[in-house]
Amino acid sequence: MEEKIKKKIETFFLQFPRVKMQKGDAIKVDKTSSEAFYLKKGHVREYTFSPQGVELTLHVFAPGSFFPMTEVLAGIKNRYYYEALTSVELYETPKEKVIKLLRQEPEIMADLSRRLLLGLDKLLMRIEYLTFGRAETKVVATLLFISRHFGVKKGDEVELNQPFTHRDIAAFAGISRETASRELEKLQRRKLLRYSNRRIVLKDHLIFRKQLDEEKS
Repeated sequence: MEEKIKKKIETFFLQFPRVKMQKGDAIKVDKTSSEAFYLKKGHVREYTFSPQGVELTLHVFAPGSFFPMTEVLAGIKNRYYYEALTSVELYETPKEKVIKLLRQEPEIMADLSRRLLLGLDKLLMRIEYLTFGRAETKVVATLLFISRHFGVKKGDEVELNQPFTHRDIAAFAGISRETASRELEKLQRRKLLRYSNRRIVLKDHLIFRKQLDEEKS
């Protein structure tokens, strides 16, 4: 995001009430909500449940995001849940004021459209792996997805800067926690993954990417 656009966005949103939350806190966005949220700091996950009760993380919002934009822009009533993945700082804003901002500021609308398309591209890739992949592929794809948001590169290794539990990985991959645990243990035995202070470290992220490419071919 260009600094000029970021400044415009923050000048607008920071005039509204600030909400601070800790990791694991639920962010209430119901079907009748008249508010939208601007995420200044931290990460928020959007998730749902299958009819069998399996939790699936659909998207991760990074700083600079505002949500739920499907309702703001398309009038689609929210049907998902939101949770702070880290400590977060949000600004709660009336939806009609967000719509007015987007109409008056074409640069902000263009930037939002670009980011929405980037998010859609990543989502479509995840759908491929979650639909057609084996449990191992789903876990590998999940680790790469998370590493894009939380990874810190150290040589060939990538360390996640937040602790993710087996339950967290299962929710991203759309599988049971027991299955996620088995697949993570397999990756450990193959020395492709290790833990450092409860944080996952990918020993060589290029091998993970290669494995996904081979799965698709």
